Amino acid sequence: MPDNWKRPKELPETTYHIETMCGTLHFIMAKDDGRLVEVRALIGKSGVCCNIQLENFCRVMSMYLQSPEPRYKFIKKFKKQFVGSNCGQPFLWEKEKYLSCHDLISQWVVRELEKQI
Repeated sequence: MPDNWKRPKELPETTYHIETMCGTLHFIMAKDDGRLVEVRALIGKSGVCCNIQLENFCRVMSMYLQSPEPRYKFIKKFKKQFVGSNCGQPFLWEKEKYLSCHDLISQWVVRELEKQI
C-alpha cells in the first residue's frame, strides 16, 4: 500500500457464508485496485462475545493490510501468529479443513496475499 493510502467511501467486496458449529460465518474481503485491504467477519448465532473477538481480529488484520509494509512480511506474520489457531470445536470444512474461524480467515487472507506478490 502507498504511504498516503486513504480508504475510499466504497470498496468492492466479496462475502462468503460458511457453516460452522457456532452458526454461519459471514466473511467479507474488500479490495482496492485488486489488493486486499480489509476483512470483516461475524457469526450469525454465536452471540456478542464471539463477534467482538472476530471483529477485533479482523480490524487488526485490516490495519496490517492497509499499511505500506510489503505483503510478504504479512504472509510470514499471519502464518506464524494466526494460521492453525484452534478453538476446540470439531473441524470446520469448506473444501478443506480448518481448526477455527480465525484459522479459516487467516488461511484465506494468506492465500489472497500470496496471489498479490
